[in-house]
Amino acid sequence: MPQLEPNTAEWDRRLRNMERITEHPWAAIEEGWVWTLDAVDLRTPIKQFPNEPWLREVTEIWLKEPLTAWPKTRRMKMSWVMSWNHLWLAAFHEGAQVYFQSETEDKSNHLITGCEFMWKHLPQEELVLPKLKGGRSFWCLMEWPGIYSAIHGCAQGPNQLRGPTATAVFADEIAFWPQGRASLGAFKPTAEGGGKVTLVSSALGGFWKDLCFDNLG
Repeated sequence: MPQLEPNTAEWDRRLRNMERITEHPWAAIEEGWVWTLDAVDLRTPIKQFPNEPWLREVTEIWLKEPLTAWPKTRRMKMSWVMSWNHLWLAAFHEGAQVYFQSETEDKSNHLITGCEFMWKHLPQEELVLPKLKGGRSFWCLMEWPGIYSAIHGCAQGPNQLRGPTATAVFADEIAFWPQGRASLGAFKPTAEGGGKVTLVSSALGGFWKDLCFDNLG
């Protein structure tokens, strides 16, 4: 692809597109620019992210609230929409440090691999994207050095996030973490300091049910 020249009509058009999607994560989905990989469907595994009104409402709530907890069932696209929202936060906002936390590093890395897939399928001919380090994700890491932003992956546990300063934390399937309840306290500095904490999990009793129904003591 020929290198795009700055200060041209095409450059300005792509910058306007960038301004629009930087303002709101759903703009890229409305344009049909976000694609996901569905391992269940081997006939058509690459799918355009669905422009569903309820998923947009989820995104609107996520944008407004510092702490959200989302119980889900399978095939709801909740992990995908939150992966996109956090990718949007990291890749289009200077200085963002986003953390994906799962039961194991391997599961966090799987989420980051999904983000890499979405990133690589964004239309290069429509946007002026920041450069991803190495052009790919690494183990539990996607990094955009030019804007000082990154997505980090880590395993469960209350001590994983005690040192780093997080812009946002996405905790996936937290109800099934052996250290899930203990991890909640480690999220407070992010939520109370102006960042975002997003908890997503399949339905389960115990602390997750208490958290979703605001019954934690």
